[in-house]
Amino acid sequence: MKSILLTVVVLYALFALTFCSLQRKFLYFPQPASNVYGEMNVSFVVDGVQLSGWALNKGQPKALIYYGGNAESIEANIPFFEAVVPGYTVYLIPYRGYGSNAGSPTEQVLYSDAVHIYKTVKSQHDSVSLMGRSLGSGVATYVAANRQVDMLILVTPFDSIENVAKDIYWMFPVSLMIKDTFRSADRVKDITAQTYIFIAENDRVIPRARTDQLIAHFGDQLVEVVIVTNAGHNTISQFPDYVSGLKRALD
Repeated sequence: MKSILLTVVVLYALFALTFCSLQRKFLYFPQPASNVYGEMNVSFVVDGVQLSGWALNKGQPKALIYYGGNAESIEANIPFFEAVVPGYTVYLIPYRGYGSNAGSPTEQVLYSDAVHIYKTVKSQHDSVSLMGRSLGSGVATYVAANRQVDMLILVTPFDSIENVAKDIYWMFPVSLMIKDTFRSADRVKDITAQTYIFIAENDRVIPRARTDQLIAHFGDQLVEVVIVTNAGHNTISQFPDYVSGLKRALD
């Protein structure tokens, strides 16, 4: 009996150590850049690191900065944004370590890069709106809480990555182990931008409870919550209700 218990304890400790040491590999899935949708045409230098990406519809007075998901090839959104958001200059900038950008992604690095890019974009446009999908919703809420933005759009968002991890790894003391928490709900009180939230009805990645807990922290700044029927976490942009809702927010 003691040997069985010891084996269980050792296995538990090994799994916990594996989660702790590899957790960022579970959170960030950088994708290489593709030139299928055109060459990169904009870059920003942050702390000596060049972050390159795409700027669509250049020259518009209003700008939209889009923050992608953890395994998203951000440039794959180019046809979508060109068709749906022609009235904005749309910035698609891969995170550090994503696309062809050097470096490694962490929560604090993503925040720092995003604020720097926001400042540069803001200096070139009359107004700036933000749009974050999944992991990118955590980056978007950070910038919106710390800078003045016109509009905030959150797609399949969460209250915190910490809570998402707790749901999955309930057997571990996640709060003691996790490095990148992305606590979006804690920042809502500092967000003044008009906010729109899009939920995929059949989301199997971000539990509905995590999105509902985020929504519960919003007040008057929350304009609309759109539940896209039959949509999944990775397919939400294929549904007409998502497209019409996005157009309604940005028009």
